[in-house]
Amino acid sequence: MYVLPPTKDILPDSHYAPPTTPPSSACRSPPTTPGVHSSPTSNRRDSVAVAAEPISSTDDSAEDAHSFVSDGSDLDERRNYLHALLKENGIPVSHESIDLAQLGKGVPLQTRVLAILTELLPHFWSHVTNPEQIQLERVSGAMTNCIFFVSGPPAQDGAKPPKILLRVYGSAADTFIKRDREMFWLCKMGHVGVAPRLLGAFANGRFEQFLDSTTLTKEDLRDPSTSRQIAQAMYKLHKLIQNCDAHEASSPDLWTKLRKWHRLASKAVTEFKRNQPERYAKLRKVVNIKTVAAEIDELEAKLSNIGSPIVFAHNDAQYGNILRKNKDGSIIVVDYEYSSVNYRGYDFGNHFCEWAADYHSPNPHLMHFEKYPTQSEQLSFFSAYLDAQIEAGDVPPPSPSTRASLLDQMYKETNKFALCSHLLWGLWGIMQAGETNIDFDFVGYGLQRFGQYYRVKEKYLAL
Repeated sequence: MYVLPPTKDILPDSHYAPPTTPPSSACRSPPTTPGVHSSPTSNRRDSVAVAAEPISSTDDSAEDAHSFVSDGSDLDERRNYLHALLKENGIPVSHESIDLAQLGKGVPLQTRVLAILTELLPHFWSHVTNPEQIQLERVSGAMTNCIFFVSGPPAQDGAKPPKILLRVYGSAADTFIKRDREMFWLCKMGHVGVAPRLLGAFANGRFEQFLDSTTLTKEDLRDPSTSRQIAQAMYKLHKLIQNCDAHEASSPDLWTKLRKWHRLASKAVTEFKRNQPERYAKLRKVVNIKTVAAEIDELEAKLSNIGSPIVFAHNDAQYGNILRKNKDGSIIVVDYEYSSVNYRGYDFGNHFCEWAADYHSPNPHLMHFEKYPTQSEQLSFFSAYLDAQIEAGDVPPPSPSTRASLLDQMYKETNKFALCSHLLWGLWGIMQAGETNIDFDFVGYGLQRFGQYYRVKEKYLAL
């Protein structure tokens, strides 16, 4: 396994120069977390609706604490693989946890955060002795995590610890997020410079590199220039599959995940039927959860052999997870909780489905599918993706006819796999409704996705 440099050598983003070549070792938000790395002082911040909320040392109320309580099992030493993975990659590990329900938002929370920071990153934080000097900014809007920006006072020599990001996991999300796999990819991607670097991990969360950047908006996704940049950034992620061993690189997890989430959603529906008959009746008007298993089987039979390349996929490239660096205007995709080895067409199709989302509206669960990209908009995206492949030297420059054929292949595979995106996030909505009390109409969101699946299924499968 490739070993990363010691964490204490990590500098703020403005000083970080990623390696020019990726390591050769073998690999082993839907609405999730909006752009939590973006600068709270950006002049576009008012258009993003993901505000940073200063935490007063006198305010001890616990906001949304029920969603972020953990028993600290994520990094227990019994989970030898994850512990060894982090240690081998130079990531410091603490077995302490942060219980937001107990600590609230004042000095007790600051004290716990400082204690963990001093343990994990003493190079930057050991000079801080007063917890009230730790500045925590709560990032509102996160659905599967609780996010804070963390900054501290300068040392006697004037050196100030770099601003970093604190992520406390939501307990409900652990039902369907593989933390060990997520940590693996964070180690890998942070090293090659396509994602924020992982700085340290504790029992129910982690610290990450803060990126001075601006979160994209729903309008940005449809900007032709920005869309092309997203395509190019996506290719940088996809090509990480080259570092995987043969077994990993040939094993997309889409069908396994669909069936797992179907089982979890089915359990939630059973609970709705027993305890929430009105919610069950609403659900039943749109989808019969029992028949979704047959839909998954049909899609696997029809799509698994259409030639969509297997890549390292983000699987959640919604606008809140895409940032523009303020320094150079480049695009970076963040938040890899749902990432995996998957079909290229799925990652494209899922991203295009997110063109219909507006997670910061008064009704954030509603999708506006009339904004799904046109064929022309999709082909522009695919053309930029192909150009990135050519510029990287990974494919030879094609003839005009071959190029047209390649773009047509991308168009067909993308819209067919968009059906899988609708099913997957439809199931996710039902699962979340049974697991969390976050103020979001998860069932309504899930029904939006199921409804669109049935509306466009025959059209897309006929491509």
